[in-house]
Amino acid sequence: MTRRILLALGCLLAAPTAASAQTDSYRDPTAATLHASAVEARTRFDDSLLRYTAVVRQRIGASLRMPLKDRTLYRAESAHRLFWNRDGDNFVQVLAFREQTPVGVGMEGFEVDRFDESFDPLDDRLLFGFASNDDLDEDFWFEHPLYPEHTNGYLFSSGDTIALALPDGRQILAIELQVVPREADVHRMTGSLWIEPVSGSLVRAVYRLSDVFDAFRDIPDLKEEEDEDLRFIPGILKPWTAEISMIAVDYSLWEFEVWLPRSMRMDGVVGAGILKAPITVDYSYEMESVITERSLAIDDPSQDLPEVHFATRAEAMAYLNERAFGAAVPAATERGSRHDDGTRTHFLVPEDRAFLQESPHLPPPIWEEAPGFASEAELQVMFDNLASLPLARAAQVPATLRWGLQRPDLVRFNRVEGLSLGARGQLRPQTFTGPLSITATARLGYADLEPNARIDLTRETLRRRVTFGAFNELAAMDEGARHLGLGNSIMAGFFGRDDGDYYRRSGASLEWTPPSAGRRTFRVRGYAEYQRAATVETQFSLFHFWQDWAYRPNAVAAEGWEYGGSLEVSPWWGTDPRRVQGGMDLTLQGGAGIGDYLRSSFVGRVVFPLPADLRFAIEAGAGTSWGSVPTQRLWSVGGPRTLRGYDPRIAVGGSFGRARTELARGFSFGLISLFSDFGWAGDRGAIDLDDGFYSLGAGISLIDGLIRLDGGYGMRAPKRFRLDFYLDAVV
Repeated sequence: MTRRILLALGCLLAAPTAASAQTDSYRDPTAATLHASAVEARTRFDDSLLRYTAVVRQRIGASLRMPLKDRTLYRAESAHRLFWNRDGDNFVQVLAFREQTPVGVGMEGFEVDRFDESFDPLDDRLLFGFASNDDLDEDFWFEHPLYPEHTNGYLFSSGDTIALALPDGRQILAIELQVVPREADVHRMTGSLWIEPVSGSLVRAVYRLSDVFDAFRDIPDLKEEEDEDLRFIPGILKPWTAEISMIAVDYSLWEFEVWLPRSMRMDGVVGAGILKAPITVDYSYEMESVITERSLAIDDPSQDLPEVHFATRAEAMAYLNERAFGAAVPAATERGSRHDDGTRTHFLVPEDRAFLQESPHLPPPIWEEAPGFASEAELQVMFDNLASLPLARAAQVPATLRWGLQRPDLVRFNRVEGLSLGARGQLRPQTFTGPLSITATARLGYADLEPNARIDLTRETLRRRVTFGAFNELAAMDEGARHLGLGNSIMAGFFGRDDGDYYRRSGASLEWTPPSAGRRTFRVRGYAEYQRAATVETQFSLFHFWQDWAYRPNAVAAEGWEYGGSLEVSPWWGTDPRRVQGGMDLTLQGGAGIGDYLRSSFVGRVVFPLPADLRFAIEAGAGTSWGSVPTQRLWSVGGPRTLRGYDPRIAVGGSFGRARTELARGFSFGLISLFSDFGWAGDRGAIDLDDGFYSLGAGISLIDGLIRLDGGYGMRAPKRFRLDFYLDAVV
C-alpha cells in the first residue's frame, strides 16, 4: 500500500497548480495539486464516448416521520434500457415501473418523460449527469468546489488513498480530497471527492449541503410572500426546510478508457412545520455496451452493439423491442419533447402497461439491498467518512424570533395552564467546539399565570445531538404520550378531553439523542430537578361552555428534589404496510431524593399483513418498579395509548401489564378495524389478572394509522362507551 501511495503522489507532483486560489485554501501541498488536477479534468471535455447501452434502475422512497413509526407516503421502482448517442437522438425502452401511494399499488403516475434522463460525459459528474449547475435556477444555485470561481469559498485537505477493484482483478488508485466550506451555506457542500491522480477524474464522491435549506430564509421572493400571501399558512406547517444527509456517487472504469456511472444514492429530509418526510433516491447503471472513438478505430469485435441500419422507423423499433423483451411483449413507440440541443428521446413502451408492474427487470423496494445499487455496508462507510469531516463555520450568527401561531409548539391548551402562548428566540454562534444552537423559550398560561422558561444549548453533528437545558416548566407525567402536544390541546380546548396529568419542575438536564434529521430511536438523559404538584386552574371547554361541567382532577405529584437518569430505546422496523412491521419501547429510569427508585418497562408491537387486504396487529408490554416511587413516576393504564374504552389512570401502581389485538381490513380510504384491549396496574406482589380491565371496540384509521378514530366499550365497571380521536397509532 505504501508503494501505491508514493506512486499516486508522484503523479500528483506532475499536475498543474491552482494559481487562482488563495494559498490558505489548501491545508497541504497534496490537496492543492490534487484539486488543480481535478479542476483541469472537469474543464477538459471528454467527447471520445460515442454511444453506450445501459440498463438504468431507479428506486424512490418517501415516508412521513412520526414518533411511533414512519409511514410510506410514496415509493416507486423503475427500469429502462437507454441507448445513448452522442450525435443524435436517444432511445429508451421502458422495462419496468411500479409505484405505491397510501391508496395502494398502481401506475397512476406513469409518464414516459420520467425516463428521459441520461448520463452525458459532458455534464457534471458530481451531479451524476442528471443535472448541471447551468440547469439550476437562481434560487437553487450551487457553488461547485471544482469551479475556479468558487475555489476560495472552500478549504481543501488530502485524505486517504483507496484502491478501486476492476472486474479483471486490477486496481486503480484514487486519493481523497476533503472539501469543507470556509463558512456554512446552503449553496455549498461539505464532503469528500476521490480523484484518480493521473487523469484528475472524479471517480467517487460523498457530500451534503453544509447548511439546512430554509425556504423562507433562502428564497428572497418567498420571504416577501410570507409577509403577504403566505402569512395565512398556519404555523404548524412552517418552516419549509430540506436537509440533505448524504449524496454518494460512484463511477467505474470501462476497459481502462472511460469512467462511467455505477450508482448514486441521495438521503434527505423535507420538513413543513411538524411534518417531516424522509426521502431517498437510488440509481443504478448497468453498462451493456460502450463504443468509443478508440474502439471504432481498432474495430473491436468485443462490442455487442454493431452498426445497424434500418429502412424505416418501424424496423428500428422492432429491433429495439427484440433486444428489450425478446419480441414477446407487443410494444408501441412514443416521441418525447425536443431537447435544447435539437435532439429527441424516443420511447418504446409495452402496449399492455400492466406488464411493467410484474416485469423481471423491476428492482426491489428501496429498503432492500439489490445488485448494482450501493450496499448498506458501502453506504455506512461513506456516511462515517462524511460524519468525520469538520463542521463549517457559520457566516454570521443566525438569529430568529418566533411567537404564538408562528410555530406549532408555541400554542397549547390544557386544564392547568388554559391557553398558553409562548415565544422562542434562537442563536447559532460559532464556538471552539463548532456551531452551537442556543434556544430560549418563554410562555405564560392565562389560567395559572405561572411563567414557564427554558434555555437549551445544543451541539449537533451527523451522528448525535447533545443538549444541555435549564428550565422552569410544566411537564407531563407520561412524556411518551405527548399530552402537551397539538392533538391533546385540541381535544382539551374543544371537547374537554384532557388525557394528561401534569407536574411542575425546575432544574437542569443533559440529553443525548440521534440528530434531528434521523428517527429518535434512543434518548439518554440525566437531570436534577425540583418537582412539585400542579392543580387544575380552568374549567373552560368550547363545547361545554354553557354547561355546569368540570375537568377531572389532576394527579397530585410529590414535592422535592430528584436526581436521576433515564434510557429510552424505541426502534421501528418497516414502513410499508404491505409487509411485516414491528417496533419496541424499552425504558430504564432511576432517581434519588424525593424517592429512591428504579423502574423499567418493555412494550413490543408487530403488524402482520394477511390475505384479502387484512392486517393483524398485536401489542404487549409490562413494567415494574423497585423502591420508593413518587406519584409522578408510577405506571398507569387508561386512555387511547394504553387502554381504549377507559379514562386515563383508571389503574395506577408500581407495576403494569397490558396487551391489545386488532384485526383490520383495508379500503381505498383507509382501514376499518375491530380491537380488544387489556390493562392492569398495581402492586406486583399482588398481581391478579381478574383485577384487570378489558374493552372491545372498532376504529377507523387513515394513512397507516396516522389519523385514528376509535370507539371502545369498557367491559368492566365503569362500563361505558368512549370515543377517542388521536394521531400516530400502530395501524
